[in-house]
Amino acid sequence: MRSKSEVIIANLLVSEEVPFIYEEPLYAPDGTMFLPDFTVKFRGETYYWEHVGRLDLPDYRAHWEIKEKWYEKHFPGKLLITYEGKDLSIAAMEIIKRHK
Repeated sequence: MRSKSEVIIANLLVSEEVPFIYEEPLYAPDGTMFLPDFTVKFRGETYYWEHVGRLDLPDYRAHWEIKEKWYEKHFPGKLLITYEGKDLSIAAMEIIKRHK
């Protein structure tokens, strides 16, 4: 785990018994690859969970915009997103409850 926020999300996934893999390489049909923060399974479906934290940094924001478009193109409907903030635990549990 790289951040406290990712630890919080991982702990929630474990406590809710949601299978996940941390930073498993994800390849698109065109050969491009990214590392989702979490690859999760809900009801037999695979989703890719990204926790977005530093949109205040121009390089981070630019990279995130590329990554988000990549998900939309290659894995539509499979991206789950949380954002850094005081309500992270609530937002993460809402995603888990909605998909579980």
